[in-house]
Amino acid sequence: MKKKAKFTVLSLALATSLTVPAIVGASGEVPTTNSQMVNQTNDRIGITPFVIGNQWSGNTSGAKITSTSFVVPGGYGHVKLYFNNKGTSDAIISVTHVDTNKVYFTQTVKPGTSFTWRSLTAYPQGMRAGSYIVSYRSSSANVNVDYAGFASDNEDEVNG
Repeated sequence: MKKKAKFTVLSLALATSLTVPAIVGASGEVPTTNSQMVNQTNDRIGITPFVIGNQWSGNTSGAKITSTSFVVPGGYGHVKLYFNNKGTSDAIISVTHVDTNKVYFTQTVKPGTSFTWRSLTAYPQGMRAGSYIVSYRSSSANVNVDYAGFASDNEDEVNG
């Protein structure tokens, strides 16, 4: 009886380990997620945004210091980032590569204005692949910033 139960459990475990990845990967695409990304204004569900392909967007707000993150896939080092400060005070925005701690830029964005950063200006060969943290801070009011960005293997896409 124990052998039969053991065989049944092992069979189910094997079937599950083969079936679940097949269902998850049924689209033929390798999903890239960014579970570190924070979206504090989405109070309907507790799911953070995902990187879809090589694009990301959202809003961060609710505190004087917040952060989001994104991933640059290997071979897609040309990056364009957009920030719109919807808050009532300056937002100081920094982008840092997680593995190297390299700060790619720090920019102050005035309330009611936007800022677009293109990697081609300072990094014509592209940015390093990997995870990045975007830090947002304000000294006098809560941050409220819409953000968007994408990574591309095409310089012309980033220039547009």
